[in-house]
Amino acid sequence: MKTKHILTAAVIILISTTISVSCSKNGLDDSAALSQAVTITKPEMKKFSRSFDTASTALAAKSAYINPKVAATILKFHVREGDAVKSGQLLAKLDDSDYAVGVQASRAQLEAAEAGVMQAEAAYSKISADYERFQALKESGSISASEFEQIESGYKQTAAGLAAAKAQRNMAAAALEGNQRQLNYTSIIAPFSGFVAARNGEIGEMASPASPRPMFEIVQSDKLKVNIFISELEIGSITKETVAKITFDAFPEDPVEAKVNLINSKVDPATKSVKIELSIDNSAMKFKPGMTVRVDFTFPEKEYLVIPRNAVFTRDNEAGVVYVKNEADRVFTKEIFMGGNVEGYVIIEGGLEGSEDIVVGGGRRLEEGQKVTVIESQNMKK
Repeated sequence: MKTKHILTAAVIILISTTISVSCSKNGLDDSAALSQAVTITKPEMKKFSRSFDTASTALAAKSAYINPKVAATILKFHVREGDAVKSGQLLAKLDDSDYAVGVQASRAQLEAAEAGVMQAEAAYSKISADYERFQALKESGSISASEFEQIESGYKQTAAGLAAAKAQRNMAAAALEGNQRQLNYTSIIAPFSGFVAARNGEIGEMASPASPRPMFEIVQSDKLKVNIFISELEIGSITKETVAKITFDAFPEDPVEAKVNLINSKVDPATKSVKIELSIDNSAMKFKPGMTVRVDFTFPEKEYLVIPRNAVFTRDNEAGVVYVKNEADRVFTKEIFMGGNVEGYVIIEGGLEGSEDIVVGGGRRLEEGQKVTVIESQNMKK
């Protein structure tokens, strides 16, 4: 009797082991084998009049960092931080004594080279006349070939001397031009009208193109620009005539209009968005570059592919994830690209085709490959 009980227990253990192995071979864990009750829905196209707002920073329409183009000691600053400047205005003066000496020396070299050209031209003019005359005598047989060769040799040497003198003059002129340019560089000039945003250095210090900090930062702030990124789904609603409302955090009660200045020609493949540059008239100089702003657009009514907001969840830092039920009544996660929220829905910019069965709510309780039972189907399509 005892032996019979032992055999019966062994059979039960063997059957349990076989069932366990069978489940493992089917690739299903215990949680996947349990069916979870879910509600599903399908994506649908819905019309919305959608608005867009985002934070950004106002930037100067134009800015420039200015360092001297030559190395020299700072003699004088003509402007301070915050000063308004005009295009071509003198900002600072560097010691130009060494460069002035270079200009004087190269000017003397040019004068000497020009005198050499004048002498070479006179010699060439005389020998050219002799050369033509002796050429005629040779053709008439009045002089021998050897006599003509002597004249021809002198003519060629004189022509080569003139060419060398002109080359020397050109080199001297280029040297003078270069030295004069360096002398001019000792005067630091504003490249455009604007304001001095920064000034670095002290009188008596050595300034150079390799200075770690720019001597000046000049900004043009009578116009400001704001860069934002718009979803590719909305870019068709943006033109150069589109007007945005800009609200500065420092002046919340005084919103201003901004015009579209630039629409980038390509879509960012990572964000599915397009860069837009907005232009703000700041002729009253009320706003400052670097201020935080809110940008608001209102788009015309348009159809969007959407799913309920409670069908989307995040996992492992993914942007957006949904559970999709397959024909075998098992659910698998799928990453989606979202274009924002509107009236309880999420706009789908990518990841779904529109015919999928999406689990609504309770996605966080599900596991990959889990068996589900549909208890309600919210067929959103009209």
